[in-house]
Amino acid sequence: MESSKFPFVSYFSELRNNPKWGLKLILSIVVMTLSAAITAFTIDYSEQFKDTGMSGEQLEQAKMFGQIVGAIGGVFGAIFSIGITFVIFLLISKIMKSDASGKSIFSATISYTLITGIIALIVVLIQWIAGLSPSDYSITSLNIFDKGNKILGAFNLQTLIGAYVFGVMLFATNRFSKKSTLIWSIIYIVVLTGFTLLSAAFA
Repeated sequence: MESSKFPFVSYFSELRNNPKWGLKLILSIVVMTLSAAITAFTIDYSEQFKDTGMSGEQLEQAKMFGQIVGAIGGVFGAIFSIGITFVIFLLISKIMKSDASGKSIFSATISYTLITGIIALIVVLIQWIAGLSPSDYSITSLNIFDKGNKILGAFNLQTLIGAYVFGVMLFATNRFSKKSTLIWSIIYIVVLTGFTLLSAAFA
C-alpha cells in the first residue's frame, strides 16, 4: 500500500504510525480563514442588497461589515469544521471497526481539511482575480454556464476531489477494504451533493 502510485496514499498510510498534527492544524485554520476572507471580498454587495434601497454609504458599511465578519468568522468556522469533520470520520471508523488510533484519524482529518482547503483557496483566489462573485459563479461547478444557478452549483468538481481524498484516508489510514472505501466515497458524494441541492431548493 505504501508504494501505491495513487496520489496521497503513501502519505496517509504514514499517518498511521506518525500522526503529527500541530503545524497542520495551524496551516488548516490559516488556509480556511484566508478562503473565507477572500470570499467575503469577492461578494458583490451591490447586487446582494439592490432591492433594499440602501444608499451608497450604507452599502459601503455593509460591505465593510461583511468582510470583517467573514475574516473573523473564518477562524471560528475553521475550528468548528475540523471538529465536526473529525467526529464524523471517527464515527465512520468505529462503525467499520477500524484499528486506526484516534490520534491517527485526527491527523488524517486535518490533512484532509488542509488539502481540500488549499484547493478551495486556489479557486476563490482565481475568482477574486477574475472578478467573479462566489454568489454568482463557482468555476469548478456546472453553474459556470448559468450565472446564479444554485442547482447546477451543487455539481462541483471540488466534491469529487474531496471524495477522493476522503477515500484515500479511509483506505490508507483506516485500512478499509477497496469495496468499503468505494461505498463510503459514493456516500460522501451523494450526501454533499444532496445537501447542496436541498439548500438550493429552499434558498
